[in-house]
Amino acid sequence: MSDKRPDDERSENSEQDEDLMVLQTILEQGDNWPWSLAELIRDRGDGDEVAVEDAINRLDRGGLIHRTTDNLIFPTRTAIYRASFRE
Repeated sequence: MSDKRPDDERSENSEQDEDLMVLQTILEQGDNWPWSLAELIRDRGDGDEVAVEDAINRLDRGGLIHRTTDNLIFPTRTAIYRASFRE
């Protein structure tokens, strides 16, 4: 029996959806890097700054983006390579 509650699973799924949405935004623009944190928040449309920052932090810890000290964001070579499978 799982120790996870349904609310935990929904939260985890929404975090994964948010991560995917941010990563797709970064990758779908071709070689137009870097993105600033402010641009990613603005591109999201609803201005949920916390959700975007959380997604950026998770993607950074997962090795899918590089984040500079001045909040410029680049995809890693691994993320770019993985995205090429969709093409």
